[in-house]
Order: sequence, then C-alpha cells, then structure tokens
Amino acid sequence: MRKLILTSAMLVVSLAAGHAFANDQPAAAPAPATTGGAIPAPPPGPGLDLINEHCKFCHVTAQVFTKKRSADEWGAVMQIMVDRGAELTPEETKGILDYLTANYGTDAPAH
Repeated sequence: MRKLILTSAMLVVSLAAGHAFANDQPAAAPAPATTGGAIPAPPPGPGLDLINEHCKFCHVTAQVFTKKRSADEWGAVMQIMVDRGAELTPEETKGILDYLTANYGTDAPAH
C-alpha cells in the first residue's frame, strides 16, 4: 500500500511539474501526422534503450517522442529529470541527450 501511495504521489508531482515546465517553454512543433492518432515508433538505438530503461518510472515514454527541442532545451529537460531523482550516470545522460537531439532536435528529420 505504501508503494502505491508513493507511486501515485510521484505521478501527481511529475504531471504537475510537467505542466508547469510546459508553460515556460516555447511552443513545440506539432506532432507528425499519423493514422489513428498514434505516435510513430521512435528510431532504435542505445539512447532509446536508456529512455525505456530509466524514464518509464515517472512518466510514459511516448510523451518524450511528441516534442522537438534544441540541444539546450533537451539538456534543460534532462537536468530537471535528474534534479527530480532520475538515477542516471553522466554517460547515460549524455547517451539520452545525444539520442534526443539527433532524433527529436529542432534540426532532426521528421519521422
């Protein structure tokens, strides 16, 4: 029961913080058009493996793949996640940041 309460509290805090963070950011590019409203599958790679391994504890990973941000913006997002308790080594943080910038950066090709 305690674990359920803790998990629920973390979800509420993550959602509230994400909402506050979203209000401070410039408008993101619209998500790519798809059939049925599904988000296109993210490109494979070690960065995706790290995202699936570490980020799913606080939020659905699909929300990561709906945004395009500059390298600096992704870096700021990553720092916020680490500040909130994401347990990442510097190498893992760099791997995720490199993946996000290459695939979901403002200069990245559309999926």
